[in-house]
Amino acid sequence: MAVVIDEKEWNARSLASILGSAGYAVVKAFDEAQALDLLARMRPDAVFMGLRIGETDGMALLQRVRSQGLIDATTPVIGLAPNRPEREARLAALRGGAWEVVGLPFDADELLLRLGAVVRAKQASDAIREDSLVDAVTGFYNTRGVLQRLSELRSAASRRGGSMACIVVGPRAEADDDAPRRFESGADAPDPDGVDRIRRATRRSDAKGTLSGAAYVVVAPDTDAAGALRLAERIVAASSGENPDAGGDWVAGLFAEADLKASSASASDFLTRATEAFRSAQSGAERTRVFGDPREN
Repeated sequence: MAVVIDEKEWNARSLASILGSAGYAVVKAFDEAQALDLLARMRPDAVFMGLRIGETDGMALLQRVRSQGLIDATTPVIGLAPNRPEREARLAALRGGAWEVVGLPFDADELLLRLGAVVRAKQASDAIREDSLVDAVTGFYNTRGVLQRLSELRSAASRRGGSMACIVVGPRAEADDDAPRRFESGADAPDPDGVDRIRRATRRSDAKGTLSGAAYVVVAPDTDAAGALRLAERIVAASSGENPDAGGDWVAGLFAEADLKASSASASDFLTRATEAFRSAQSGAERTRVFGDPREN
């Protein structure tokens, strides 16, 4: 699918005709508001952006769209000029983030060949990202990676009758936000400071993952409930800096099993129960910062 954003309807219609004949679904926008609305709802394979959208500079709009996460760096963006663009205009558009700049009259064959190449590259990148087990921003596991690593560690512990713990940690819920945070990989940008603190507070043997809402998961092999509590408290304390009573402190939820050979808890059970404990900690009393404390069981 291609999104065409241009204030000149004739340009958009001409381009849509060329793209449609090659099998692309085409959606058109003629001003900034329409463009933002479309890109908020769709994930196009390519975007054609007019160099001027009403009073808005097209490349400034492109930067805004990217800063809001409506398209990422792998989405091809082709600048549209009303005629053959001068060298300076073309260079300015390329500096602004366009991959290419084209103008009327369109050379349909060349346009489709160039477009096909960049769209195939984007689709290959999307497939790699979807299959990846690692979050590109943090270097931690994504949700899929966490579950796979949990399964691997659980199987290893089960064979030898070992222990394992899962800890979910992150910021306390805001006072005016009683709803539990949703856990969907990539839904929120991780906090770089939080990533650093997780690394410092955990062991190299611990598997670390990122969840939404600036929350993280730590899978600790050979760790029973008492050890998980100590690890969770260490992570929480590290996140609070020198003033643990300051606002914005972190809380944790944990789930641990001492003997995986005798346990029926699956990998997803570990993540689910640690997440439930974390949600209780998020919305619980200020004095309770770690849920799943074995001393409370």
